[in-house]
Amino acid sequence: MTPRIFFYANFGNWNRQPYGGGEIGNRRTLGMMRRAGYDVHLIEKYNRVFKHTISDAFVIISLMAWNIIKFFFILLFGRRENSIVHIVGYYGSTIYFERILVGISHLLGYHTLYEMRGGGASFHFNNGSKQYKHFFAATVRLADYIFSQGLENKPLLDDIAPNKHFFYYPNCVMREFFPDTYPDKPTDHINLLYFGRISKKKNVDIIIDTFNLLAAKYYNIYLDIVGNCPEPVYAEEIMHKINVSKYTNRISMHPACDHNKLKGYLSDKHFYLFPTTEPREGHSNALTEAMAWGIIPVATDMGFNRTIVGNNSLIVEKLSSESFASTISQIIESGNIPELSKQAYIRIQNNYTEDIIYNRLKEEYKILFNQLSTNK
Repeated sequence: MTPRIFFYANFGNWNRQPYGGGEIGNRRTLGMMRRAGYDVHLIEKYNRVFKHTISDAFVIISLMAWNIIKFFFILLFGRRENSIVHIVGYYGSTIYFERILVGISHLLGYHTLYEMRGGGASFHFNNGSKQYKHFFAATVRLADYIFSQGLENKPLLDDIAPNKHFFYYPNCVMREFFPDTYPDKPTDHINLLYFGRISKKKNVDIIIDTFNLLAAKYYNIYLDIVGNCPEPVYAEEIMHKINVSKYTNRISMHPACDHNKLKGYLSDKHFYLFPTTEPREGHSNALTEAMAWGIIPVATDMGFNRTIVGNNSLIVEKLSSESFASTISQIIESGNIPELSKQAYIRIQNNYTEDIIYNRLKEEYKILFNQLSTNK
């Protein structure tokens, strides 16, 4: 009997490019499950609503209710033998909803896997209400297995549910996105890069201020920004900063693009600036993909950045353009760009490739299904 996975997750609109790391990651997980030969039954989560009006709140509540009904009936008439229910969760405000799903799966006699995507688990728990802490702890304890996008979640889980089965399941760089060989970098100029969503919580304005500080010191430094801005007021602020910069001729803006075109922006870059303060920052696909091209990351200590980067000297402790400029300047002056560039490339090769994560996921699921057979 082929092992079956009931996979509950948000995949987005299948006719469009996925929005955000969550939808990208869930589609990749689905592909890996199928590649491993499992019988995967999708239970699709409602698509997100981008606005937050009263009418949109009513829509979300209705979609959640329908999701719960659909989830219940699919599992009610589903095959329990040699099956696992894999629920992708984001805790925070959705923990109450996710507690219901995990409870339904458990009640109907399924082995249940709760996957924690995104960051901020400790922040939400430590700053949450008594009610929130109760629901989060109940969700984690009721699940048979925990998958986590970040190792940073392990201490919290150990406190709440000691000895709970835990599997570190990070994002990865897809095989077709990797350069065939290490991409040598230009030596006659220095290229800075940001790509991803342009938003206030990503602090792209600090990137421009950082560039201005460095450009005043180095005549051969350039900045490329790739992405779209969903916030009109912030988009105007960014364009104004670029236009009034004394070095505006060395700043290039590009719209968001597909991965094939993105490779052209990454190949000759030296530094990837990532001053995010996004509370839900998890494992950034952009950060991992930049490092895969030998781009030195300089990032804030948000989400799982510290683990991914693997070099504390590249984590900026204070959110300021001066701190980012100082870190980059020290690397330039020390002549360590080639060394750190190759280290970034090798770190991804050794830890976060599609093949590495696929083999780990396949082996982990093999262990779980073997346990089901043993415990019959």
